[in-house]
Amino acid sequence: MVIFIVLIASGCVTRNYDSNMDLGKSQLNEENYLEAHEAFELAYKEAKTPEAKEFMVLSGFLASGMKKYDDQDFDSAKSDFEEATAYKAKYREGKLMVSKAVEMQPVSDSATIEAVEGNDEAEPAEEATVDGTNGSKIEDEAATDTIGKEESKASVSTLSKSQAEKLVKDYVDMENFPKLNIEYDHDAEKGDYIFHVFEVDEPSQKSGHKTTWGWYGVNKKTKEVYEVL
Repeated sequence: MVIFIVLIASGCVTRNYDSNMDLGKSQLNEENYLEAHEAFELAYKEAKTPEAKEFMVLSGFLASGMKKYDDQDFDSAKSDFEEATAYKAKYREGKLMVSKAVEMQPVSDSATIEAVEGNDEAEPAEEATVDGTNGSKIEDEAATDTIGKEESKASVSTLSKSQAEKLVKDYVDMENFPKLNIEYDHDAEKGDYIFHVFEVDEPSQKSGHKTTWGWYGVNKKTKEVYEVL
């Protein structure tokens, strides 16, 4: 009877764990990080696996960072995204969350800069309106400045080839696979970098056969890393 009760309890734990993990992953696909965090937290309570812990921690950072970003607390949001970026993820969903955090860091930086610049420029703009002198010209100049700043930010946020290569190395976790090699292959039609990750059967010989581990793309603007099928 005791064994029977234990087996039933174990089966319930497994079902609850699996269902909460599936729910969390589904919410991740929708970028609902708070709901994903709650589901992974329930899964971790059922079975304290490394996978559940990784997903719970990373989704927590993203949920917190996104909320602070929406509340315009950009410095605190950036801190949460940095915590997530520094996390050594080992599972696919965890690495995707790290990539999302990497993507959000420059966004929170830009938002902070815009908030500061907006505060600095608000008072002079109001004075110009009261004076009533050439208001349309001032508006045109402000629009030109905004476009110039956006173009400048876009150029700064574009990834270099070496930065993209590092993102792929972190995504694949190449530190734990010393036999792996990586090389840039080409730019995709949309401009993404494409890298080839492979092993060489006889690395001491130039003619060694390459065994493909995978092909990976990196979006130059969003810094998203993805597998090329």
